[in-house]
Amino acid sequence: MRSTFTALCFGIAQLALAGGEDLPVGARFAGMGYAGLTAADLWSLRLNPAGLAGLEKPTAGAFYQSHYLTKDLSHQGLAVAIPLGKGTLGIAADRFGYNLYNESKVSAAYAMRLGDGLRAAVQLDYLGVRLGENYGSSSAIAAEFGVQAKLTEALWIGAHVYNPTRALLGGPYDERIPTLLRAGLGYTFSKKLLMTLDAEKDIDRQERFRIGMEYHPNEVLYLRTGISTGPVQGHFGAGFRFKQLDIDLAVSVRSQLGATPVLGLNYRFK
Repeated sequence: MRSTFTALCFGIAQLALAGGEDLPVGARFAGMGYAGLTAADLWSLRLNPAGLAGLEKPTAGAFYQSHYLTKDLSHQGLAVAIPLGKGTLGIAADRFGYNLYNESKVSAAYAMRLGDGLRAAVQLDYLGVRLGENYGSSSAIAAEFGVQAKLTEALWIGAHVYNPTRALLGGPYDERIPTLLRAGLGYTFSKKLLMTLDAEKDIDRQERFRIGMEYHPNEVLYLRTGISTGPVQGHFGAGFRFKQLDIDLAVSVRSQLGATPVLGLNYRFK
């Protein structure tokens, strides 16, 4: 009981330091150190929405993760992306926390291909924070902007800005939603090997760095690993593709608090 309480306190301190923080999600990204600013993925909705423009088919997905194996720090969500000509519409909703503290986020994004090697997106987020025992709740609207550009056939770069307007949560919290600046690159060594590297700066906190790799030995299996800072964590993952269904598993490990397992399911419609 005591260890659970300690983990809960540390977890809230790290994950809910500021309401509305843009926590990256998705089992694929989790296995790669959450480095994926240049990726085209359904869960780009939670990292860089410009990646939605790289999707070719309508896709729906869900994820679940339990921070440090503590159910009170669980995080779950749903997302769907629908390509519409040169653009893609994306919608996502997720929830983090438990009955005494929780955060929710609902997003709508539109991403567009502006050329053979250029993608851009805009996204609006509804953010809600609630404390139990009648301590109050608050909400706000935040904006996001993202771009991806192809420099060579093997090299992509990406950039993302979260909450550039410094939106306020207001209510009993009287705090601003974090503003994040992100930049990254992705290099494809071959059809089987991808490396990603991202840097993130919260204007009120220290920089974070993330590096990841994805190895694709055959048509079914994906193997992933990565490292992230702020705090330092090791990441490992595997993915399995069965025709239109993707099953992704990952775990993030922090030495002081333990493991965070992640499960993701994506389905690509014909």
